[in-house]
Amino acid sequence: MSTLSPITFADVTFDICTDSTNPALFVFGIRKSGSSIMNAMVAALAEMNAVNYVDVAGKLFAKGVRVRDWQPDTGMGTLLYPGNLYGGFRNAPLGIAGHPILPESPKVLLVRDPRDALVSEYFSNAYSHSLPKEGEMLDVMLAERSAALRNSISEYVMRMAGNFRNTLRQYDPFLNMPNMRLYRYEDAIMNKRWFLEDMCGHFGWTVTETQLDQILSWADVLPAEENPTEFVRKVTPGDHKDKLDSETIAKLSDMFAAEIDHYRYER
Repeated sequence: MSTLSPITFADVTFDICTDSTNPALFVFGIRKSGSSIMNAMVAALAEMNAVNYVDVAGKLFAKGVRVRDWQPDTGMGTLLYPGNLYGGFRNAPLGIAGHPILPESPKVLLVRDPRDALVSEYFSNAYSHSLPKEGEMLDVMLAERSAALRNSISEYVMRMAGNFRNTLRQYDPFLNMPNMRLYRYEDAIMNKRWFLEDMCGHFGWTVTETQLDQILSWADVLPAEENPTEFVRKVTPGDHKDKLDSETIAKLSDMFAAEIDHYRYER
């Protein structure tokens, strides 16, 4: 791996490779769409391929920097150099959407049926989501936990649906960029070996069966039964059909009609 240099953005310092001729790479994911396990797996693959992984959004979250503060900030572009893999994103980094390094760089985006993602978000915010150690974001997350516990699942998902739809649509400028590969949770997380092999091909990486087995030994673990308070609660698709009443499902299906059709989900 090349020499790393410290570069600061939003008062947080990142180690960045600044002397590589390899392309920059980007991993994007919608929150509660398998982004955590995807980033963990791709970080392992990056290390195997001697590529510097920069967990941009994850490190900002840990330091308590709010999404609304970093998301539109063009200053994030100071972190972008060839030869790094940039990840951790659950929200679109709108500030770098016009950066010249982004369009031609290989990119992936992981999405999920928004109705399932909202159900997952309820359980995550109520019971299992990690909390930042400091900053204003800690207060925000504690307030979200309290709100989730006060509401029923149906009440919570309807309250959060508009925000989640905005999160999805903020990725619209990225979708038609060259070298963007879209993956659905229902395909990628349920078949991680295929997902990793395909992503490695997209990034120009090599990976052996032994290396895949090593990653999947800890990443491809599905709970035998639902664990409501655990981070890996329930992986199988279609969970909204079990957790939400028909009226709420119908409202969400109408609200997300464009996304459901675009990403090939059933109403």
